[in-house]
Amino acid sequence: MGWLYFIPVMFMTKVVFLGEDDRKLILETRQKLDEIAKIMEELLETVEILSDPDIMEEIRKGIEDVKAGRVTPLRKLLKEEAR
Repeated sequence: MGWLYFIPVMFMTKVVFLGEDDRKLILETRQKLDEIAKIMEELLETVEILSDPDIMEEIRKGIEDVKAGRVTPLRKLLKEEAR
């Protein structure tokens, strides 16, 4: 079963019949656009972090702490907190 849509185009209205395949394609396209929007948001957040010298310095320090063993494993920390 198809759907009948009225789509305004400038000063006239066009009648468009969308079949099941058309509706599925539109739905899939919308889902993909939502996924793309989410990825773009994540990329912008990454760019913000990479462009902030203070945050990047803290990340470098954290990596050095891990390499030097100046961290407490989460499991050990949770065990200590449970006591």
